[in-house]
Amino acid sequence: MYKIKSFDIGSVALYSFLLYLILGLIILLPLGLVMSVLSGFMQNTGEFDSGIFSFLEGIFILIIPIFYAVLGTIFNLVIVVIYNLLSKKFGGIKVEIENVDEPEKIIEY
Repeated sequence: MYKIKSFDIGSVALYSFLLYLILGLIILLPLGLVMSVLSGFMQNTGEFDSGIFSFLEGIFILIIPIFYAVLGTIFNLVIVVIYNLLSKKFGGIKVEIENVDEPEKIIEY
């Protein structure tokens, strides 16, 4: 049985940012593309300016995934700092690890 005493804040920040950025692009890139297609079908009337969709496309495709990654990383870092502080007082999460690369040794009598 092993115990996780603490997490390295730098590695958590790096992987959190990358994973949230990829997830943000997977979710928000198609949404931005759909808005791009829809803006081509909308007529420009005096009541509603369809040019707003062109502006929103750029935000969804570029800015929102980065914003999502930054916020997700900040939340994960707060959780890691709290975990590291609590694990000093109460101990860490106990983990049982099994080595699957080595076959189990069979003892024959």
